[in-house]
Amino acid sequence: MKVSVIIPVYNAEEYIVETLESVKNQTFKENFEVILINDGSEDDSMNLVKEFIKNNDSENIHYKIHDDGENKGQGARRNLGVDIATGESILFLDSDDLIEHNTLDIAYKRLIGTKENDFVIFEWAYYYPETGETKYVNRERYNLKLALYRNTVEMLLGCSTYFSVNKLYKRSFLQKHNIRYGEGYIYEDFEFYVACALRAYRVPVISNILYKVRVHDKSTTKTDYTSTKHRDSFLIAIENAASKLQDGYRDPYTPYQVNKYFIYRALLYSEKRLPNDSKMKNEFIKSTMKIINEYSPNIKVPNGVLPLYHYAFSKGVIKNLEVAKMKKLFKLHKNNKINFYYSREIEKAKRKNKITNKIKENYYLKPLIYNTRRKVHARRNKKRASELENYMNLKLKQGNIIMMGFDYQYRGNSKYLFDYLKDHYSSENLKFVTFDKKVPDEYRINPRSKAFFNYFYTSNIVICESWVPAGFKKKQGQKWIQLWHGTPFKKMLFDSNEATMLSLNPNHKVKMKNDISRWDYMIADSDIAKQKFETSFDIASDKIVTTGYPRNEWLKENHEKDELKREIKIKNNIPLDKKIILYAPTWRDYNYKVTESRKDKNYMIQFRKLLNHLGNDYCIINKAHSMDTQPSWNNGITQVFTVNDKVETQELLAISDVIISDYSSIYLDAIHINKPFYFLIKDYPKFNISRGVYLDMYNDILKLVAKDEVELAKKIKSNVFKDFNAPEKYLNDNIETANESIAQIISENIK
Repeated sequence: MKVSVIIPVYNAEEYIVETLESVKNQTFKENFEVILINDGSEDDSMNLVKEFIKNNDSENIHYKIHDDGENKGQGARRNLGVDIATGESILFLDSDDLIEHNTLDIAYKRLIGTKENDFVIFEWAYYYPETGETKYVNRERYNLKLALYRNTVEMLLGCSTYFSVNKLYKRSFLQKHNIRYGEGYIYEDFEFYVACALRAYRVPVISNILYKVRVHDKSTTKTDYTSTKHRDSFLIAIENAASKLQDGYRDPYTPYQVNKYFIYRALLYSEKRLPNDSKMKNEFIKSTMKIINEYSPNIKVPNGVLPLYHYAFSKGVIKNLEVAKMKKLFKLHKNNKINFYYSREIEKAKRKNKITNKIKENYYLKPLIYNTRRKVHARRNKKRASELENYMNLKLKQGNIIMMGFDYQYRGNSKYLFDYLKDHYSSENLKFVTFDKKVPDEYRINPRSKAFFNYFYTSNIVICESWVPAGFKKKQGQKWIQLWHGTPFKKMLFDSNEATMLSLNPNHKVKMKNDISRWDYMIADSDIAKQKFETSFDIASDKIVTTGYPRNEWLKENHEKDELKREIKIKNNIPLDKKIILYAPTWRDYNYKVTESRKDKNYMIQFRKLLNHLGNDYCIINKAHSMDTQPSWNNGITQVFTVNDKVETQELLAISDVIISDYSSIYLDAIHINKPFYFLIKDYPKFNISRGVYLDMYNDILKLVAKDEVELAKKIKSNVFKDFNAPEKYLNDNIETANESIAQIISENIK
């Protein structure tokens, strides 16, 4: 079966025959099935369906009826359709809509054009049955392209409507990513649509209008305006859709596009689809804002957005829950007055700045301004000092543990240790500081919130994985455990002159050393790590504990689980039939705070050159450092895959066959599972001046170092790694109990 057309049916007696006629009239000659699912219709819909099937026998059209007498909603019925479908592809058709006679023919041919396609998108129009006219309203950016590919698929999230019906999906795509509709509420297609855009690899664009949306007054979205059905369903739908972003995205502006859709729809529906209750409408908009803030606390906004969204996201209207202002802006937007309002606001700000600068430059007022500022700063400092004193006076609660994460991120050692500790400590005694919704609500505290400061200054144990701000004071009786985020291969702090960093901030090492002095324990992954930490951080040997890293305990436990590795590959659209190379370079001091156009990126690999020598059996996962972007010569290569920042590095290590780095400590994770690793080092002299590497460690891996892509390809193809034997100082027999060992340290310090 080539196609499954899924049609949920609910009280559609006026339209269902015409809908089925549009299916019967398909020019598509291959076998396809039509799955009609009764959702508890109370009219004559199903009798009409059965009569139609009886009178319209066809060799290539196979009808299936599912009728359990229940009313579960469109989302549940579409999901059931996916579960029982046998076609290679799936089309969702509403029981009151129509498809063109050539819809399946055109869509299916484009879908099977290449195995990379996950679904195709085609145009749709409104159909007015009274006149027989159609109205086309699409002005979407994706129409400029023949196909959406990888991160450009997420352009679909910038659309003005989130329709799931104007597409033909590969059933295998929906199955392998477990993409389903929401159930038990309307707007069920929000989360389905978002998940499809986030997970699809390639989507051909068909310019033909192949789907007609019937306009009438009885549709689900045009009824029940006097109840709270639309309010409740919308809030559930956007929260479920927003949660899909937690697994990552490829385009940095995707959260903006999704939340732009949410706030616009909330403003629109508050006027048209809610009871006439101003308090309810305001609470509805406020609840939408809260969901946006909770799931996307730091939204990156593109340049040149409409003033409505500039105010909403860049000017903090949503973040500050300014409902009245948001409604005012929406009204101006609808009445085409917002551009004038925006220009007046800019003019007002310019005038204010002009007056302010005039006052600042006034010779006679300068002393007054200077002294006023000093008084303001003094008051602020006094207030902060008073707040800090209050926090420092709080009594420690023996047994309370706070985890700061990796710069407030739920990842790395912090993630794996937390996953272990939450099975041993209640949420009353364990908190993780992050915005990440993957941490259960009861365990999560937002960074720098009042709840955070209260818990931080009453916690017995503080666990961190990076530098801790100097403003967070250590209390007497607290024990600080530093997990750190890697074993040094490049020189650190006092082992390096760190010329670039010190030239930018002469206080750099002083600040870092003050932080180090607060650590009671430092976790190391091996003896070599302990040795390097001791000198680089000038920390006492007895404070460094070689328990091993929690992240590497996970790696050792999971790196041979084939089904898990398959799931990770599928989730990230990594081919199942290729050898996987993970490329993970580190950042360069000499590029720090240099404008993007002036950064020296000659140290980076040239993917095309490497792949030309390795052949088509390989693909590359590009895991560039978060402080770097790839040069233009590395873009647009089909064998290179860029994963989003939310993907755990340990998962990528597990699925990879070969690791390539330069000065990153990632190879010291791979060493625990004997995963082949190589080094492409093109800038050794320049890097040595700005930071340097530990020469003894460099000599240990010298046979695995290449100076260019040709040499690197030769080493990989000849499997030079097979003759590499890791010295014992890099290994750790206790790594499989790293979490348990750290938990023991915690336990000993809270008794």
